[in-house]
Amino acid sequence: MKASQQLRQLLCGESCEQILEAHNALSATIVEAAGVPGIWVSSLTLSCANGLRDNSELTMTQALEILESMTARVEIPILFDGDTGYGHFNHFQQLVRRLCLRGVAGVCIEDKVFPKTNSFLRSEQQKLAPVEEFCGKIRAGKDCQTDPDFVLVARTEALITGLGMECAIERAERYVEAGADAVLIHSKDSSFAPIQEFMRRFGDAAPVICVPTTYYSTPPEAFDHAGIALVIWANQMLRAGVDAMQRVAARIGESGSARDVEDFIAPVKELFRLQDADGLSQIDRTYGQNSTWKAVVLAASRGEGLDALTSDRPKCMIPVRGIPVIEKLVQNLRAEGVRDISIVRGYCGEALSPEGATYYDNPRWQQTGEIASLASARAALKGDIVFAYGDLIFKRYILHELMTSGAAITLVVDASKPFLDTGRRVDRVTLSAPPPATYDEDEYSLAAISADLPDAETHGEWIGLGRSSAEGT
Repeated sequence: MKASQQLRQLLCGESCEQILEAHNALSATIVEAAGVPGIWVSSLTLSCANGLRDNSELTMTQALEILESMTARVEIPILFDGDTGYGHFNHFQQLVRRLCLRGVAGVCIEDKVFPKTNSFLRSEQQKLAPVEEFCGKIRAGKDCQTDPDFVLVARTEALITGLGMECAIERAERYVEAGADAVLIHSKDSSFAPIQEFMRRFGDAAPVICVPTTYYSTPPEAFDHAGIALVIWANQMLRAGVDAMQRVAARIGESGSARDVEDFIAPVKELFRLQDADGLSQIDRTYGQNSTWKAVVLAASRGEGLDALTSDRPKCMIPVRGIPVIEKLVQNLRAEGVRDISIVRGYCGEALSPEGATYYDNPRWQQTGEIASLASARAALKGDIVFAYGDLIFKRYILHELMTSGAAITLVVDASKPFLDTGRRVDRVTLSAPPPATYDEDEYSLAAISADLPDAETHGEWIGLGRSSAEGT
């Protein structure tokens, strides 16, 4: 089904549908992957993403170039925010022809004068185009579309500019008579009430679209009950991106390091996935060097002293910030390119939920320890391996550095030694030399590991994370 036919289905369905803003091919790919059935390409976010004001400063050519990159990446329909049509009748006709050539599903034009000003800036001072002039622009667009299913949406700003409900309804009716396939009624009110009134009085002459930027708390069923055909979430994607980038930039700027932001930003491999890097064998060979890595996660024990927390699940399934510990561990492993993950189960093994893993069982988990669990996964012990306790919480950069080690067997040791004051029993470690207090990249070898090492000989604790090369395995 063509994109334009998909958009018509959304507008003519039995219930209210929704589409989401995207401003480039990457954000369009993310919207499609989220299962949203359509995309709104907003003039506000498109302009902002290109460092321009939303005052017709972005040219038609610039917009078309971005739209072409988006239609090349996604199959869901795109409705383009065409502002006032880029000028006169002939300018709008050029736009419609070029949108049809690029497979854009539809265009929305608003009844303001060119150059436009954003609806939320000095709205009462903005002027609307004469009704006859705007109706002529609608007819011009419909006459030149080369895709018979191409959708032309007429947007009235009568409520935005304070001209009132009567004006909004009259304009919407005239635009439908001129050939508009749908009407977008825009409002800056914090309540859905003005749109509800418009719907009661406008009837069903054409599908109606709304943009709840200011009345975003309206429940979805209210749109459906009012008869709205399509809801546009017009700027949330760009706003989310701006907020995230500002926070990351501030943290890196303050700390001089990116290691504390790695846990909550997308891994580089996610960018390759969104680019479909695996579609090119050369790129896969270049960046997929970790594709042979395996991991064995030991998650057989219940955990001591956790009582009710582990009455029906192993300790690795206890959620931290809403995510079971082992789920976060698996996420970190996959973010670093470890695709083959094996998990050794024991206590309440059926409660383990990570998908895509291979499971092994240690039926004697109560009488045995980690070595027996590791032996239970003997079939997985081949090649390069990361091994970890299933209840381990750590920052992802530690795993990243571990996987760059060139040694046959490498263990991650925490040298802060907080257990000395708590009496907690841990895997104490003696290194070949005491680690310095400041950062260094020297190599240390393991001299001893035991829960019974004296304090004076203890340089830290093994945290339950390590790796072995093929030789070490």
